Amino acid sequence: MIAYFLERPYLIAILAALVVLTLFVCVKAGQASARRGKINEALIKKLKEENALRNEFAVLTESLVKKSDSARLFRGVALNLQKKISDAKDMDSEFEKLTDAQKQVYALSFVVEDGGNKLSEFFRINGKPVTNIALDAVKKLFNGRTCEIFESEYNSFDPDNEEASVIPAEIEKLDAEFADLADENTVCAAGGRFIAENIEKFI
Repeated sequence: MIAYFLERPYLIAILAALVVLTLFVCVKAGQASARRGKINEALIKKLKEENALRNEFAVLTESLVKKSDSARLFRGVALNLQKKISDAKDMDSEFEKLTDAQKQVYALSFVVEDGGNKLSEFFRINGKPVTNIALDAVKKLFNGRTCEIFESEYNSFDPDNEEASVIPAEIEKLDAEFADLADENTVCAAGGRFIAENIEKFI
């Protein structure tokens, strides 16, 4: 057998290449599996945290609201509103049953969820009535440049607005500016304070 390969050195080179290729594929497969494992772990952790938040704020009381962290309060209430809508047989009808304040928190939760990294992603993923209700919420909770940026992107992505357009370079600049002014935790905290100040509309 050895003599056979010695007489045909090109076969040794081919076998060596196959061994290296096999090792490379095995290493890559292992790395991909490890990445999938980490992604799955992160997803499971996130789902557990969300479930705990939903349970914690499933029944709102004034005492619970008063002792709760604002950002955590917002996330918990928003998750329950999302579940209420998604579980309904008629989501549109269920949405219409919400108070205006609840609708604003619901819409704002998608600003955080979909636009947490880039505000423009929120507008790319969502449409009316979520986007215009979110605009109302932002105007109610913030002022100045934060509102200007949000409204500017709202207009850019509004299919009914023929005067505005999506210019990638400008949108990218606005995204970065908005992230500096109102990051995820800032929006959640403002939303939580809004809930606390209007608790009668959420109980």
